[in-house]
Amino acid sequence: MYKDLIKSNAKLNFGLNILNKRDDNYHNIDSIFVPIDLYDDLEINYTGKNGKIIIHTYSINKISTEENIIYKVYNEFYKNLKLKKNNTEKKEVIVKLKKNIPIFSGLGGGSSNGAFFLKSLNKYYGNIFSIEEMINFSKNISADIPFFLYNTPSRIKGIGEIIEEIKINFKVNIILIKPNFGISTKLAYENIKKIDNVKYSNIEKVVEGLKKNDVKLVESNIENVLDQGLFTNTDIIEFKKKFTLLFENIKLNMSGSGSCFYIFDYYNSNLIEKLKFSFPEFLIIKCKLV
Repeated sequence: MYKDLIKSNAKLNFGLNILNKRDDNYHNIDSIFVPIDLYDDLEINYTGKNGKIIIHTYSINKISTEENIIYKVYNEFYKNLKLKKNNTEKKEVIVKLKKNIPIFSGLGGGSSNGAFFLKSLNKYYGNIFSIEEMINFSKNISADIPFFLYNTPSRIKGIGEIIEEIKINFKVNIILIKPNFGISTKLAYENIKKIDNVKYSNIEKVVEGLKKNDVKLVESNIENVLDQGLFTNTDIIEFKKKFTLLFENIKLNMSGSGSCFYIFDYYNSNLIEKLKFSFPEFLIIKCKLV
């Protein structure tokens, strides 16, 4: 029995530009991804016997084994392993997953779990696959897995598989605001077509601000195109209306496809307490980049 204990972290998008739609129906993007110190706990047990994967998930949300990205990664790994080594039998792997990262939030929790599990499984087999090979066969499971295989601040292009690592010096804490409702990514994409003047992030300025630890330069150049596509979502409209009324000078940003929002914690020392008081039904978490 070999056991691997892993902290599987979340990510934030500092800006999200949705570009052209591709022939494969994916959209090209341009975004900054940064890892943050919000973690799921993974315990991966390799029994050494032939068998299958068994996943025990501890979460307030029910996730079936077949829906779990870890399950999909496991099957895709062995599919590609057989192309390298004939007659490779699947090994029994028992995974215990404690979810702390909220699902359907745009924080990449499931993709992170898949990527960290893939790296562990690859290590168990003596790093038989290069990181480029793992990106190639995992990107269609989840477009965010390639980022988590590197797990370092990066500019992300393509559908998520083009990764340009960046060196940053950003020290500002961040407050996550996860509403108690989800959003429709499909609706957001459909609504983008109806917007006359889409606002795009100035990614170069965001990178400059991250390198200089200039939070105002970062904040002023962040836009999320998907967030703009949610103008028909009544839950989002009411939340933003209340937030603006209570915190009129604070810029609210959405991460990825949502529904988690974040703000930079440089306005005042009591901000997180005020947010928890104002939105008691929401999950409010302070975090930082890692």
